[in-house]
Amino acid sequence: MTLAVFDLDANSATNVAGADGMDVVRVRWLNDERLMFQLVDRDHQFNTQSGLYAVNRDGSRPQNLLGALQRIERPMSSGAEEALPWGLTMVGEVRSARNEIIALGHFINRNVEAYQLNAETGRGKLIAANVTGLPRNFWFDEQAVLRVVETTTATGADITLWYRGGSGQEWRVIANHKALDRGYRVVGFDADGSSMLVTANTAEGRLGLYRFDFVTNKPGELLASDRKVDVGGDLVRARDTGKLLGVRIPSDPPRTHWLDAGLNAIQEAIDRAIPGAVNRLTPLDTHAPIFVDSYASTQAGRYLLYHPTQKKLQTLLAKMPGLDPKQLAEQRTYEYKARDGLTIPAYLTLPPGRELRNLPMVVWVHGGPWSRDVWGFDPEVQFLAQMGYVVLQPQFRGSAGYGREHDRRGDRQWGLAMQDDVTDGVTALVKTGAIDGKRVCIGGASYGGYSAMMGLVRDAALYRCGINLVGVTHIPYLFSSNNYWGVDRESNYVLGQKVGDMETHREQFNATSPLRQAAKISAPVFMAYGERDARVPIAHGTEMRDALKREGKTVEFMEVENEGHGFFKEESRYKVWRAIEAFLRKHNPPH
Repeated sequence: MTLAVFDLDANSATNVAGADGMDVVRVRWLNDERLMFQLVDRDHQFNTQSGLYAVNRDGSRPQNLLGALQRIERPMSSGAEEALPWGLTMVGEVRSARNEIIALGHFINRNVEAYQLNAETGRGKLIAANVTGLPRNFWFDEQAVLRVVETTTATGADITLWYRGGSGQEWRVIANHKALDRGYRVVGFDADGSSMLVTANTAEGRLGLYRFDFVTNKPGELLASDRKVDVGGDLVRARDTGKLLGVRIPSDPPRTHWLDAGLNAIQEAIDRAIPGAVNRLTPLDTHAPIFVDSYASTQAGRYLLYHPTQKKLQTLLAKMPGLDPKQLAEQRTYEYKARDGLTIPAYLTLPPGRELRNLPMVVWVHGGPWSRDVWGFDPEVQFLAQMGYVVLQPQFRGSAGYGREHDRRGDRQWGLAMQDDVTDGVTALVKTGAIDGKRVCIGGASYGGYSAMMGLVRDAALYRCGINLVGVTHIPYLFSSNNYWGVDRESNYVLGQKVGDMETHREQFNATSPLRQAAKISAPVFMAYGERDARVPIAHGTEMRDALKREGKTVEFMEVENEGHGFFKEESRYKVWRAIEAFLRKHNPPH
């Protein structure tokens, strides 16, 4: 992916930044002339070219800000590390100074440093925290004043939150907690810095957005919430003033809760003009046109501009203009009960033009596992539906975004209750007659690939085949020092709490690692792994392949060159999904 600037008058685009083998992501305008962006090598986590960049809109004066950190000013007493961080992210801008930004540098052991940098020259200074502990996060107000620092201990288990009322004021502790047991999380400040914004549990057990009450030292006024999903820190601000305008809510379908009455009225007007779509508004400067990202589950989407003074919508670009929404499959929301009574949210996508009766199905399990699927256009789901399959996407326990209880009930349940939730979704649909119980396959990527393999282990009679993309096959490998997870203290602590302890749960890990259970797998398996994967190294795949072959099982294996944890190059995606199509037609014909 490259960065292009689109000239609205000339109706043409000019590439201004990019690099071979790398992707441009997270683009934002700093001012009318300067753009900020991240350059990411998805194949190699620690590529020295990865980092934060700036460039003028005509492509001139490019600046690698990560490399420029060698020139920052460091107080002699800071005790800060001399090594460069492996990553740099922009978290704010200094509106009082042109081209000045606030950025965080992330070190391999999860120490974090804060900097003020000039996006044109690359020069800047370290922002000293002056608190006790190992910094792991910083929050600045809209005047670019450091207000909150989160620190941890050497094990990554204990968290302390430090707060100060403004520049030059004393730091004080406002919270101490375990890493996974925080009562609230800071997400920002009001435009004038008078209120701190946090997310915390609501009465429905979902995260909501609150103003913090320093009198009670607890979340106070509730600003936004949803009964079914967490409302987090996806805040919408005016770019020129920093005023809080609204908050994004990842509901089904997603929506924006506007705190500004004028924007709420504009949202309603645009929704009437473009019915049946999610119309995501991004206000820019005051009185400037409003950017509109319009999409649906059957529409990859298009970009528009809304001109408030003229009350006019201007179409800019379509994301995938060759796709006809009338021929695509509608994504439905669906809920079912797990065997212990827990309600499991899910998405169900039907083949276009097919009645939901006795159909073949592919269960597609999301990765993470501490993430979730979202409502909207999904090219992989659409691909499967176009082949003729119903696609079930279960949001099993441990999935993020459905409240702390739903998340925590997945702790140390890899291959156990988390897997039962997937199984129960299949059996519920089979019992209704909607799905042909003899024509079900299971697949997914990363954790989803692990779940696919464990589904074949635990429910051999339920699945006709399995698809494992870059999936974990041996849980102890997650704790290895040569694995992405094993390089820092916080990840090791999280793994211990969320997955289990290497000593205490050794027998459980063997029972829930597909690599140790290859003899129980009877269905054909397709596996694909990136040769440069640092998160789930390819040994997960090659050793699983060899174990299946020793047992005389049917396995197709693909090693994808120059790819890491996932397949991001267009040629790789075509290669992998053509192979999946052929595999499914052979082992679970859709018609």
